[in-house]
Amino acid sequence: MIKCITFDLDDTLWKIEPVILRAEVKFYEWLKDKYPVVTEKFNIESLRNLMKQTLLENQDIKYDLTKVRLLAYEKIKNTYNLPDNMPNEGFNLFMLHRNKVTLFDGVERILSELKSKYILGTITNGNASLGTIGISNYFNFEIKAEDVGYMKPSSEIFYAAIKEADCLPTEILHVGDSYEKDIIGAMSVNMSYLWVNHNNDIEKNIDKKNIIKSILQIPVALDN
Repeated sequence: MIKCITFDLDDTLWKIEPVILRAEVKFYEWLKDKYPVVTEKFNIESLRNLMKQTLLENQDIKYDLTKVRLLAYEKIKNTYNLPDNMPNEGFNLFMLHRNKVTLFDGVERILSELKSKYILGTITNGNASLGTIGISNYFNFEIKAEDVGYMKPSSEIFYAAIKEADCLPTEILHVGDSYEKDIIGAMSVNMSYLWVNHNNDIEKNIDKKNIIKSILQIPVALDN
C-alpha cells in the first residue's frame, strides 16, 4: 500500500526552460545596468556557457547548483575586479526569478487532494525554494541534491527520502518526468513510480500502467 508520494519539481510540477531563460535575462539586464564592462564581452549565451564550463571544472560539487552558479559569478567578479558582494547579489536576483514558476494546470488541486491521504515529499536535483514559490504547505519534507551530496539517479538521494518518509521503499511512489533520473533512480531502491511522459516517448522499457501524461492522472493511477 502506498503511504508516501514524492515528486520531482522541474518539468514535473512546472515547465523549467522559460523560468531559467527569464532568470538569465533578468541577471543579464542587471549586469548591463550595474557592470556594463561585463556585458560588453558577454551575452546571455556566453554566460550560460560559463556556467557549463564551471560545472565541468568542478565535478566534485556538481550536485550543488547553488555553489556552481556562485563560482561562475565569482569568476566574473575576479575577471573584472568587481565588488565583493557582486556574486551574492547577482545570485539572489537570479534566484528571485528562478522561483517565479507557473505551475502546470491543476497542480495545487491535486497536491491538496493527495495531502489529505498521503505523506508528500520532493526529490530534486535543482535548487528551487518551495517556500518562495508558495507550495511548501503541501509537503511534509523536501530532499535536495545539494543537501544530500548526490544527484538523481543516485540511490543515495532516494534513500534519504525513504529515511525522511519513514516508510518502506515499496510504500513510496515517486513521480517524475525524467526516465533516466527519476524512474531509474526509483527502480534502484525498489520504490514504486509514475513517469510523467510529456513527450510520448515509447522507447523506454516501462509498463503502461506506470506512465501518465499529467499529474492530474495520479489519483486514477493510484486507484488502478
